Amino acid sequence: MNQARTNQKRRSPIICRCNNVSEDTIKQAIVDGCDTLNKLFDATAAGVGPCGGSCRKVTGPLLEYYLKHKTFPTSAKDSSSNGAKGTTKK
Repeated sequence: MNQARTNQKRRSPIICRCNNVSEDTIKQAIVDGCDTLNKLFDATAAGVGPCGGSCRKVTGPLLEYYLKHKTFPTSAKDSSSNGAKGTTKK
């Protein structure tokens, strides 16, 4: 029975593959006060891997969505299509 529960436990998707940073880790850092991408990158190491930050296309809209709505979208992918439009690139 315990194995059935273990198999049903939700695993947080990996957002930053270079540094193995999960969506839950990124969300927790945002809740803990990371209100800019640089703070988020410093707190989690997401977005600063050898790939050059390809996960920023997810972390940016996720942060922007949270700052605007004080909640997270259903999934990180939803943040780029549901209300986080207008993300500026630097």
